Amino acid sequence: MRSLLKSFLYAFRGIGYQLAYERNFRIHCFAALTMLLLATFYDFSKVEWCLLILQICLVIGVESLNTAIEQTDNKITREPSRRIRRAKDSAAAAVLIFAIGAIFLGYHLFWDVAVFQEILVFFSVWYRAVLLALYVAVILIFVFCKKTYKKGK
Repeated sequence: MRSLLKSFLYAFRGIGYQLAYERNFRIHCFAALTMLLLATFYDFSKVEWCLLILQICLVIGVESLNTAIEQTDNKITREPSRRIRRAKDSAAAAVLIFAIGAIFLGYHLFWDVAVFQEILVFFSVWYRAVLLALYVAVILIFVFCKKTYKKGK
């Protein structure tokens, strides 16, 4: 039982590391959070919710594997290596493929002009618009401002 708890600790430590040091991981996490918040405006079926959550987990999971490959390769050598470059590029390609799949799924799930109008009406109330602006500001600061995190080793 203790080893099981340790494995969860290691997994959460990995998530914490990626949130602290990996910009692309933060981008995927905030994109996922935004999609989940937007999804509350839709009347998704259980299958649609499952597809959305599965796609989010796939993109974030593959991003984690990409980070693991990059970190391992960086530990092996910092010298230029064609094979290591190919491994890193292939891992990045996997993330891109899943992200493109997420865009296609998002298009099919979310493209509804009537819901867009409902969302605009919802955020037309001043305090909701302020909350939306704050949400966007927090995302931009947390994801892109280099002073919010230090690159780890």
